[in-house]
Amino acid sequence: MGISKRILKIINGKGMSASKFASTIDVRRSNLSHILSGRNKPSNDFFHKIKKIYPETDLNWLITGEKLKKDSNFVKSEAGEVDSVIVFFNDGSYKKFND
Repeated sequence: MGISKRILKIINGKGMSASKFASTIDVRRSNLSHILSGRNKPSNDFFHKIKKIYPETDLNWLITGEKLKKDSNFVKSEAGEVDSVIVFFNDGSYKKFND
């Protein structure tokens, strides 16, 4: 599935017309039309606008077609499970705070 089909999948999932979607993310209808037809490639700004309005959008999937895999090293901590906090300073130094 190409990027234009993934964009269409988002548009259809929102129950919108392409015109309404373009208006919602603040892009010209003609720009969206050119992207959907494959004439133009979407810009970084285009992706940013989608993510701003629809933060639940998986940009990795939208751009590459692959779902973002959860990193086993990146796990959200439950309350009370924080071992330490590290603060990074502008000069490159850091300080670790333990509970």
